[in-house]
Amino acid sequence: MNTNLNGLHPTISAYLTSTNLHDREALLACFHLDAVVHDAGRFWRGIDAIREWSAREIFAVNVELEVLAAAVRGEVTVVTSRVEGDFDRSGLPDPVLVEHRITLAGDKISNLTCGLARERGELTGKRVLVTGGTRGIGKAIVERLWNAGATVFTTGRALPEDLPRPDNFVQADISTASGAGAVASRVVERLGGVDILVHNVGGSSAPGGGHAALTDDEWQRALDANLLAAVRLDRALLPKMLAQRSGVIVHISSIQRTMPLHDATLAYAAAKAALTVYSKGLSKEVGPKGVRVVSIAPGFIETPAAHDLIVRLAENAGTDHASARQGLMDSLGGIPIGRPGRPEEVAELVAFLVSPRAASIHGSEYVIDGGTLPQI
Repeated sequence: MNTNLNGLHPTISAYLTSTNLHDREALLACFHLDAVVHDAGRFWRGIDAIREWSAREIFAVNVELEVLAAAVRGEVTVVTSRVEGDFDRSGLPDPVLVEHRITLAGDKISNLTCGLARERGELTGKRVLVTGGTRGIGKAIVERLWNAGATVFTTGRALPEDLPRPDNFVQADISTASGAGAVASRVVERLGGVDILVHNVGGSSAPGGGHAALTDDEWQRALDANLLAAVRLDRALLPKMLAQRSGVIVHISSIQRTMPLHDATLAYAAAKAALTVYSKGLSKEVGPKGVRVVSIAPGFIETPAAHDLIVRLAENAGTDHASARQGLMDSLGGIPIGRPGRPEEVAELVAFLVSPRAASIHGSEYVIDGGTLPQI
């Protein structure tokens, strides 16, 4: 496949050329030893991990690139290419256009982010807020909705160095009332309101040890992050949705709302159960007024944080990543599809639920867990 490399830095040209030639060593030579690759909602840090990424995502599926456009934006070179190969095309546009955001340190690639190139889609013109959209599931949701044409704002406690659109970021801790208020004010100031609100923020920082280890402060932190953050932002942003008689709210819950793990995430599970109940109740109130409310309950999703946990478990046990990953799956009673979910799979579900295709879906919760939950 022809590749137009005129004007590109030699290292970037070498990366593109080695991809098309399926030259593993030449491709790896383009990267710093501690480089980071973000691709399809996952990340690989360090040359050994990048070797694994290239084997799986490039060489195993015979990827070939045709460069369509290239631009330098500050320290980042953005290359848009048409991609061919033997990969699964279900859910992908035709042709498949990928944007490569490349940062160099010296003459080596220090950061590479790959994602679908933006094109006019079914969410063109929609204003979106995704909370906690800088890593993992949230990041995948942001990119998926942006690729569908929406204007997407996101939040986080800190501004990542590699955030693709920093102007659309609000730095705040939305587990606090002041943080949620600051986000709502900023979004209304910039967008005039939102058409789609995705509550992704959540998590648990509680210690192990069961119920006795959970102080009032631990319970309050779990409720603030996993329930009240959504309640406060809904309260702030719903009035404009109701005034326009349209909008979609998505609450990201968890399968732990029905299968709580008592050792360390009891408060988290209880807060997520409360979020699901709140979501259902809110849907009864605002559905007749034009606003849809749905919730999603993911199971074990291999986010960067989950991947880090797998690495630590493998190191502590003196085993490999596959064994550590299997151990985590076994602790949940197994995952029938044989693997954890991926952030981009959750993002795809979100994209469907907020789209016009799901116009009659309201007040429901969708489980995405690979079959983990045993009940129907």
